[in-house]
Amino acid sequence: MSDISKTTINLPVDLKKELKKMAIDEDTSLSGLIIQMIEEGMKNRNKSNVISDED
Repeated sequence: MSDISKTTINLPVDLKKELKKMAIDEDTSLSGLIIQMIEEGMKNRNKSNVISDED
C-alpha cells in the first residue's frame, strides 16, 4: 500500500471510542484498524458475491 489518499468520515462519538479502544488493544492506529476492517469487509463481500453468482 504505497499510495495513500486522505479522506474524512463522520463517525458517531461512541463508535469512534470503541474503535480507538480496539486499535489500542490490537497495538495499531485507528487508521490501520479501519483500513484492516474495510479490507476484510471487501474480501467477505467479494466471497458472498461469488457464492450469489453461482446460484
